[in-house]
Amino acid sequence: MSMRVLFFLASLPLAAQPMMPACAAPSAESLRINATGLKHHQDRALGAASRAYTEVLKLAPPRDPNAAERALIRRFAPRLLVTPAEFFPLKDFAAILHPERPWIAFHLFWEDDIDFPDDNDPCDHEVVWVQLDRGRERIEGYVTYFHSRQVQSSPAAVEDARRNNGRPAVWVQWGKHGSMPAAWDGLEAGNRRDYERLHTTGRMSADSPLGKGWPLKFTGTWKDFTDFSRIVDPAPLLDANGMEKVSWFSNAVLNRHFLRYNFAAKTEWPELVCGGRK
Repeated sequence: MSMRVLFFLASLPLAAQPMMPACAAPSAESLRINATGLKHHQDRALGAASRAYTEVLKLAPPRDPNAAERALIRRFAPRLLVTPAEFFPLKDFAAILHPERPWIAFHLFWEDDIDFPDDNDPCDHEVVWVQLDRGRERIEGYVTYFHSRQVQSSPAAVEDARRNNGRPAVWVQWGKHGSMPAAWDGLEAGNRRDYERLHTTGRMSADSPLGKGWPLKFTGTWKDFTDFSRIVDPAPLLDANGMEKVSWFSNAVLNRHFLRYNFAAKTEWPELVCGGRK
């Protein structure tokens, strides 16, 4: 399968979507407290965020996955496909298995975003959500996070995942790490716009000393920008760091159990998680 494609992103609606669909939380009270934590986190009031996250995890304690659940997480971990010119390494990887719904949230932490060396986040946080069937035996679909948009996999992408033992392929944009389901094709738009800026004007905050040594521009062609031929397998990081839990609340677990550094809080679960209980 070709790893080069044109992407139609500008036409995707930017409708307001909740950070945590109500169906994905165990109670209205835990949903409320988690929303408070998320608001503090987004406002960079990190002490207040951690206190709210601690409270919500007392109401809905996470647990370690059992052996079967750990095997499930590894079986459906995404395959990341980056361009040969990708500058930043993947520094951390975490998996959150939903306790009730047949979904797994895979959280990716790249070393940084090419545009933001001075945003006070020592990582670039991206998410891939994998939907399983009710028996949690095979992949039914997956959703990626692309610059505040939730992009749903196509049937072709799901078939590709099934041919690869259930592991979905995720194409990762150079430098910025917007994540796209494989075989998600269409017309060029948003991705082309990012390429044109990065190739001509170059990255934002180009004079920041925090970005010393980073590429100033993407020097390749559009064909190079959409050549997702280099594989990054995040699964071994789970064995190395043990960052996997069964929980309703991803950001709270990341903040209170996994990461010693700050990250940008992202959507807990996609709206599609409300499609029905297992």
